[in-house]
Amino acid sequence: MSTGTTLVAFKRALVETLQARPGLVGVQISYGFPETEIWDESIWIEDARAELGIPTMKMGTKRVEENYSLTVACQVLRTQAEGQDVADDRAAELLIELQQMLAEKPELIPEILWAEIDGWTHHVGALAKSDGHGSRFDVRVRVRARLHP
Repeated sequence: MSTGTTLVAFKRALVETLQARPGLVGVQISYGFPETEIWDESIWIEDARAELGIPTMKMGTKRVEENYSLTVACQVLRTQAEGQDVADDRAAELLIELQQMLAEKPELIPEILWAEIDGWTHHVGALAKSDGHGSRFDVRVRVRARLHP
C-alpha cells in the first residue's frame, strides 16, 4: 500500500471476511448502507474518522501510520409480533460474530497492525406500521495501519 489510506482495502476485507462466517449465513452484509432494500438481519459499514501520525519532518522517505475508527452497524428487524428482547438477542449475536472475527484475525490486510472493537451504541425501537421491533448496535472498530511511501 502506498501512502494514502488503508480504509477502502480494510473495508473490503472486513465485508469479505464477515460474508465467509458460518454464523452470518442469511445476513445481508454490505460495504455501505444497503441501496435497494434492507433485510431483517443486516451488517453494513458507515462513516470513518482518521488521525495520522507523521514522524519529524526531515528529508527522505518517512513511515506513516494512520489510526482510524469506523462504524459497523449490526441491525435486526423483527416484524412478527416478537418482543424487543428477541430482536436484541439476535443483534447481540451479530455483534458477537464481529467481535470473534476481529479476535481471530485482527490484521485483515498486511498493512493493518491491529483492528479492535472500541465500543458500541445500542439503539432499540418499535417498527412503524407493524407489531415488530428493531435492535441495532453501532460498533466502533478502531484500526492502526502502517503506510509505506
